[in-house]
Amino acid sequence: MPRLPHPLLAADIGGTHCRIAIVDAPGAAPRTVMRLSTKDEPSCEAALARAITGAGTVPRSAILAVAGPVIGLGAELTNAGWTLDGPSLMAALGLEQGLLLNDFEALACCLPVLGAADLTAIGDGVADPAADGARLVLGPGTGFGAAALVGRAGRYTIVPTEAGHMELGPALPDEMALWPLLERVHGRVTVESVLSGAGLARLDLALRHLAGADLTWRDAAGIAAAAFAGKATALAAVRLFGRLLGRVAGDLALALKATGGVFLAGGITPKLLPLFDHGEVRTAFATKPPMQALMADVRLSVVTGPDPAERGLALVALDPAAFGLETRLWA
Repeated sequence: MPRLPHPLLAADIGGTHCRIAIVDAPGAAPRTVMRLSTKDEPSCEAALARAITGAGTVPRSAILAVAGPVIGLGAELTNAGWTLDGPSLMAALGLEQGLLLNDFEALACCLPVLGAADLTAIGDGVADPAADGARLVLGPGTGFGAAALVGRAGRYTIVPTEAGHMELGPALPDEMALWPLLERVHGRVTVESVLSGAGLARLDLALRHLAGADLTWRDAAGIAAAAFAGKATALAAVRLFGRLLGRVAGDLALALKATGGVFLAGGITPKLLPLFDHGEVRTAFATKPPMQALMADVRLSVVTGPDPAERGLALVALDPAAFGLETRLWA
């Protein structure tokens, strides 16, 4: 299976933001040409056409990472109004080839090229990842995503998930007091309804309700700013968010036996990382009796390097078949 023709358009399309890059030649680093708010354009086609116009380079192919499930050659953003159809995009933009991935599939594909400079470890004394073990990437943003990568001898299998829509329940006494106060989404408390931008706001509001404090709604950006300023209620919400993220990451690591390491990514975790209680996050991640010994050897890291999804897309473009994606090409 040949590589996709270059120049390549590589786009990370989220429910809130869209980042668009050009990879000028095989093996070149992605060159960001546009960042925009998803709500500012009526469609993915319009956003990509605008980026191409301003790029100074006409792409021959495209790989798009989208925040929603990929079905066949199309996808629909879970938390925005865009619907994508690969062959239609290819025709409209004059492309020779293209590929759609879920955004966390793209992040999974970047894991083979991440180095120590791209990662911040949470917890000390963790063994090196197993060379052939499953690697798991997950994290909150507008929604919550997770995917795994299983590799052997330079060939990979991507395991996409919809883990954000699993139920999430309380485990510690402070959580049990809080859970009845959490806003339900579609009648449920799920991983995504708690571990997302809106989820941080729900945690913050429930904590203030429990404390009998002011119940004015604050968005995630406002909560983060207040926490960095040392406001106790906001900092409590952020630290609880980190604890729950660690617990969910550990549960998914067990489900997938992710001895190759667990990587926290997305738009929120790197920004809040300085506020997390790293010991509490690691404890929530690894305290899984009777699997304590297994979890003690699983490395937990935050992806802090630049543009990981775009780097994953650039890697896939070199050899789609190495990731088992050749049957999903648009032409």
